[in-house]
Amino acid sequence: MSINRAEKTTMWTALVAIFSFILVRCFHREIYMAIPERTYLFVHSGMEFIGFAISFTMLVLGWLFFAKSLSKHRLYTAALFSAIGLFDLLHALTSRGMPYFMTAGETTLSSLFSDTGQVVGAVGLFVIFRKNDAPIRASRRLPAVALSLGLAAAIAVGYYMIAEQPSVSVLTGKPLELLRWLVHFVIIFAYISTIIMVMYLNRTERPQALLTIIQSLVFFTIASLQFILGSNVHGSDLVFGHLYKLAGYYFLMKGIYYVTIYEPFKQEKRAESRINYLAYHDELTGLSNRRLLKDRLEEELTRAKVNDSRLAVFLFDIDRFKNVNDALGHSFGDQMLLAVSDRLRYAAGKGNHLFRMGGDEFVMLMPDIQEAENERVDKQAKAIMGLFDAPFVLGDAEYHITISLGISFYPKDGESVEVLLKNADTAMYSAKAHRNEYTSYEPEMNQKAADRLRLESDLRRAIDQEQFSLAYQPLVNLSSGKVVGVEALVRWNHPKRGLLPPGEFIPLTEENGLILQLGEWVLRAACKQNVAWQEAGLPPMMMSVNLSMRQFRQHQLAERIKEILAQTGMPPQYLELEITESMTSDVEFAAETLTSLKELGVQISIDDFGTGYSSLVSLKRFPIDKLKIDRSFVGDLSQGGSDAAIVSTITTMAKNLKLKVTAEGVENDEQIKFLRDSNCEEAQGFYFTKPIPANLFENWFRHRSQSA
Repeated sequence: MSINRAEKTTMWTALVAIFSFILVRCFHREIYMAIPERTYLFVHSGMEFIGFAISFTMLVLGWLFFAKSLSKHRLYTAALFSAIGLFDLLHALTSRGMPYFMTAGETTLSSLFSDTGQVVGAVGLFVIFRKNDAPIRASRRLPAVALSLGLAAAIAVGYYMIAEQPSVSVLTGKPLELLRWLVHFVIIFAYISTIIMVMYLNRTERPQALLTIIQSLVFFTIASLQFILGSNVHGSDLVFGHLYKLAGYYFLMKGIYYVTIYEPFKQEKRAESRINYLAYHDELTGLSNRRLLKDRLEEELTRAKVNDSRLAVFLFDIDRFKNVNDALGHSFGDQMLLAVSDRLRYAAGKGNHLFRMGGDEFVMLMPDIQEAENERVDKQAKAIMGLFDAPFVLGDAEYHITISLGISFYPKDGESVEVLLKNADTAMYSAKAHRNEYTSYEPEMNQKAADRLRLESDLRRAIDQEQFSLAYQPLVNLSSGKVVGVEALVRWNHPKRGLLPPGEFIPLTEENGLILQLGEWVLRAACKQNVAWQEAGLPPMMMSVNLSMRQFRQHQLAERIKEILAQTGMPPQYLELEITESMTSDVEFAAETLTSLKELGVQISIDDFGTGYSSLVSLKRFPIDKLKIDRSFVGDLSQGGSDAAIVSTITTMAKNLKLKVTAEGVENDEQIKFLRDSNCEEAQGFYFTKPIPANLFENWFRHRSQSA
């Protein structure tokens, strides 16, 4: 166990005290000196008055300072030393040579006050420190101190009454000697017990205040030993005893000071420092925050104007970060932000400044760019993007994370903090349309950004006004050539821009949360349509509906789908729910959710298979029925190509796992032949037809059935 500096100081202080006591006792005869009564009275009274002053100081420290953070140790120690201070004062005033001197049997009233003060101090400290410290209400201060002083005053009055008795047998001869030894035994035992107890209760961590109090207890113990071994009431033995006692008072007062003033002040300073730090830094990543970004950017703009140089503002955004948060939770999202910030720190280097704007947005300032240094900026951007080629290892898995980067320049793209950040943000959103890209700001991007805002506003109205419709992409069995199902694809009938494909508005709904409302509308409309076709005489067929990440993470998803099936009258065995591989990253959650969906009787398929990072182990755990091969692997199925090898591997694996396989994006006979040879059961794509509106699908289906 390592020993800190405060513990070493305590050990050395205790050793010095013990060593000095040993020296005093060893050379007792050599250093013994009888002090004249008047001189002793002066020295003794001075030390007792100092002791009283220290006791009063401890009362003030415990009573007045930081009352809101008052603790039991502080209050009870202050109350205790109010009584001890009273006994010290009475001891000094009733000493031999003082006007209030009185005898009590064969002892003196002064000795009674002295011994009582020591017993009260030793036993009181033992009682106070036998438990760990705890808060206490400030309203308890007056009762505690009043009770302590009241009891001390009652004892003092009792002693005066005893002293006025003509004879007190217990205070004479051997009973007095035994009582004296018993008192000092109790004192020494209480002090040693308190030291051991404090050390034990604080064995894991010992604050400096408690260590200082331990030092005081050591001196109090030695003072008691010195008093009991003293041979003359006016000798140097008792002077040394009082010196040890004063040293104990000093260290105890120092400990109370640490508790009442020093440590609260230090905590206040730490809190203030923490508040100041958090005002300008991000708590999660430790990077400078938006407030410091604005200050620093303002400084860099001023410097750039003076030096006639340029400045680049890089604004980064993590692609699909909201999906990650939805799929894996905020705790995992925080881990990802930390990992991304570490890579960006490395990329920023020494000359550039990195900031976290909030959420998943980061900003880097690249100052001191000269007119002919565009290549330097381009090189820096490529280097940053290149850092994200390598996967991130988070927990036991690897994740491929990409970012989008927008760049604005001073003075070309703006001369103020707000304009430069706005234009960098506009450029970033332009890059985000393609993902994993970077682009510099161009004025025409503002129009695109404005269009995007208008589109988002229109989108909210579109859901309320049901401006959406569904088109259906047939799924064809490659062996029989029959249509065995359809995939529902949403379209937006925009009142001004016409029919919009999903790619133009689905990302917006994912960002603003409207995907839940839209997804539920698609599911309900698709189920209604399938029931309508069957009522119109079409054979039962599978209806495939895509689930978004947010839908998949939705609370009570299975209950919601069950309700829609019941309301529309759709048989569950004809509903196929499509998820993506990224939704299964949280294996435990995915397995639980898919199992609850499977219990409804619906079919489960993994869409765009091959583009994610599903493992065979996780696939075996999931109750899935089908894999849909992503269109990117179907485009080039020439013999010997990598895509052909991937498709063959997927179909073989699916067969071994007893899963069906559907190929997406089929467009020609060569692809059809390869897929049939590879035992792929189903296909969909423009080879058969483009997505068909609901009002045309029935005629198309009947015509195809007749021609087949």
